[in-house]
Amino acid sequence: MLSRRTVAIPSGERTLAATLVTPPAPSGAGVLLVHGLGSSRATNVERAEALAASGAATCLAVDLGGHGDSTGQLSAMTPRENLADVVAAHDALSAMPAVQAERIGVCAASYGAYLCVLLAALRPVARMLLRAPALYADDAFDRPLGQRRFGDAASASTPLAHLGLFAGPVTIVESEHDEVIGHEVIAAYLAAQPRARHLVQAGARHALTDPAWRAAFQAIVVEALADL
Repeated sequence: MLSRRTVAIPSGERTLAATLVTPPAPSGAGVLLVHGLGSSRATNVERAEALAASGAATCLAVDLGGHGDSTGQLSAMTPRENLADVVAAHDALSAMPAVQAERIGVCAASYGAYLCVLLAALRPVARMLLRAPALYADDAFDRPLGQRRFGDAASASTPLAHLGLFAGPVTIVESEHDEVIGHEVIAAYLAAQPRARHLVQAGARHALTDPAWRAAFQAIVVEALADL
């Protein structure tokens, strides 16, 4: 049987809440799951369980600072602080006895996907699955999220440059009717990493509020990450 337990991860002055899902016979692979802005780890726990059951990866679904059950005030958090949260979560997962640090993949959405592209320049990441990845302007990195500013290929050169240097497999999932992340943002990511696989979820909007959309994305997650 899968084991599921809540863990607390220190990150600076914050304490992050996370759910660790461990298969009965871990493969050595690990997957870090990171949600989008204003969301939580809730649906990522379902994906973690599917991954652990399908490929025996040890999975960690985390609430960023200011989100879900983690401490911190959302509007006051900065991308730099939330990046530190993602690094702390990666470190916690890589420290698990059943996980080989070089076999950690990430599954992340929107703001979390942006953060995980930056993570890949700081920690070993074997593979990335990015759903509706956001772009934030480089000059907003230290601004509170209440003052956030979306970026484009010109104003958000840092994450795009990091993605261009990433050597592992990348899958970018676009929602067909995304009202938050326009196709031009997806195009900027694809231009930065021409090797990336590009999938479009038919009919889906930015938030996967329809159970059918969530089920379709969960199938993508398992297909992309179960064989780490």
